[in-house]
Amino acid sequence: MTPWLVIVAVGVASYLLRISMLVLAARVGVPSALERAARFSVPTAFSALAATALATRATGDGPALAPFAAMAVGVLAVRRTGSPQAALLAGMPTLWVLSALSG
Repeated sequence: MTPWLVIVAVGVASYLLRISMLVLAARVGVPSALERAARFSVPTAFSALAATALATRATGDGPALAPFAAMAVGVLAVRRTGSPQAALLAGMPTLWVLSALSG
């Protein structure tokens, strides 16, 4: 087998595995407990990104102002709107802009 054939085979297998869950969920339905838990995926992803950025900055790679500010903006956005998506919509641009400004 050539390396490219292996890469394509693994890519197709990965795609089929991922799409099978969506097809199964569309046919069978999603349990209500899973739907309730899915609401927390966006804030969890944002907090993981923020924690990683903070840990990277804490090791001396630069000032930690941008991740702290982005985290604060995300928390405030969620508090004001009640929408977990507000964390990403407000926090990520804040992180990008402050990171670009701080160099």
